[in-house]
Amino acid sequence: MTKAFDQAQELEGIERESLIAAQRKELVRVTYSHCEDCGEEIAKERQLIGGVKRCIECQEIYELNKKRGLR
Repeated sequence: MTKAFDQAQELEGIERESLIAAQRKELVRVTYSHCEDCGEEIAKERQLIGGVKRCIECQEIYELNKKRGLR
């Protein structure tokens, strides 16, 4: 039983690392200079994060809608 548990843990670790790597690739995407939702300029400090598509206000709205199941 321990061997099966160890294998399951190892597979879970591999899957977790794969998902983390995929998320990092997503974050490396091109950063926009203007919000894709409202068209306003994105603050320079926010652009430095990398992978930013929205201004703070629109990102907050996007995340609230996503949490509520809206898009």
